Amino acid sequence: MQTKVDLRVIKTRANIKNTFIELLSEKELNEITIQNILDKALINRSTFYKHYSDKYELVEQLVDEIVKSATSFINERFSDKKENELFSTIYKIYEHLYDQKKTILALWKIKTNTLHLYDDIEDLLKKNFMQYLIIHNTCKDSFLLDYYSTLYSSLVLTTIKWILTSGKESDIKIILEQVQGTLGGKMFFVD
Repeated sequence: MQTKVDLRVIKTRANIKNTFIELLSEKELNEITIQNILDKALINRSTFYKHYSDKYELVEQLVDEIVKSATSFINERFSDKKENELFSTIYKIYEHLYDQKKTILALWKIKTNTLHLYDDIEDLLKKNFMQYLIIHNTCKDSFLLDYYSTLYSSLVLTTIKWILTSGKESDIKIILEQVQGTLGGKMFFVD
């Protein structure tokens, strides 16, 4: 039986997370103190520690949320869909990513021994694309599988990064259409 989470707990956690993301856009992780979070979130120390043992647990939870979301999107992207459904699916994924841009960009900046969201997503994309190529018998040479998968993950992440840093939400469809048309739908939009 699931226990219902109190609305105040949900709001407090959201406040702490949003405050932390704001601080990450201003400072490096190692420069952020618990006191910075408390001051900006307008909460007391005991409230913070009811939810997180330290700032690293907070970061880990934020990264885990993004990785779970990315895993779900990647699974949906690589489910067998017709080309018109696939474009729509990829477009929706990019829209969601754009909605989360502040969080994603802030977390991408963090690189520690255990926290490296950008690399984790790149690895997820690479493994899933490679598996997709193997299942669909598209490529049999292991070095080419690795090359194509590396190329794919790099292209996807470069596209995401550009849209999140330089683009506008209205650019998403245009960019995806360009990638599909000029860079060969076979690589980016394998169906």
